[in-house]
Amino acid sequence: MKNKTVPLIYNQHHRKRIGEFLVCENALNQNHPLHQHDFYEIEYITEGSGIHIINDKSYPVQKGDLLFITPMDFHGFETKDIKTITLHFFAKDMSPEIAQILTYLNADIVKSVNEKTVGDLNYLVRAFKSNCDYAILQIKNVIEIIILDLFGTKAIRYEKKYASDNVSQAIGFINISFRDEITLNIIKEKFNISPAYFSREFKRRTGTSFNDYLTEKRFDYAKKLLKNGNRVIDACVESGFGSVRNFSRRFKDKYGITPKEYARSKKSS
Repeated sequence: MKNKTVPLIYNQHHRKRIGEFLVCENALNQNHPLHQHDFYEIEYITEGSGIHIINDKSYPVQKGDLLFITPMDFHGFETKDIKTITLHFFAKDMSPEIAQILTYLNADIVKSVNEKTVGDLNYLVRAFKSNCDYAILQIKNVIEIIILDLFGTKAIRYEKKYASDNVSQAIGFINISFRDEITLNIIKEKFNISPAYFSREFKRRTGTSFNDYLTEKRFDYAKKLLKNGNRVIDACVESGFGSVRNFSRRFKDKYGITPKEYARSKKSS
């Protein structure tokens, strides 16, 4: 993801970390506005209840629930009394197998987390506080175990539908990196797939062309940014488009209104 500062989007660099990992015990004493970040987040609710908002949809949550948020999601809380164990981590710091699983996942709420996972979460808190010589390795390994325990079955179902070959890995790469420059030549170099074969197989699996899929991903993300109050130029750059003029023209061609008009309509709704 591009390293840019965008209003209402934060990253974890203002927090104490071990490597690229953050583990903390959080207290939410007031509503937490919608925000988005460039890392994956797991929040386990240890006390309280409230409403968790994910991409404009609201879900009641309570003690014992676990929230999984990807870098593509906007989320926030309506609450006055929630306490959590919170994890921040990046796919690049996980093993290749876990990083691949992450590409299959969307935001999720796991109700009534089992005792093993709760024990692993508490172990992470202790490992982070100890900051010993092997803390990074401990934290990485336990986060991977948690992901496998919670979401391994979903990944298996995905792999049964599409074998874990270079094409599925490339699709996962696109789902995470769509904001960056991605071309068929980049896919060829990174995954050793011929552009012609990849284009045919991509359309067979997704029902659309590579270019249309990539553009749709970027438009969906740009709309989230605009809806969340970001400027048109920020939505354009952060979602992977080129010039603002080109972005605005294509946006209006697709949706019938300009990005500025779209943002204004969402603010008044």
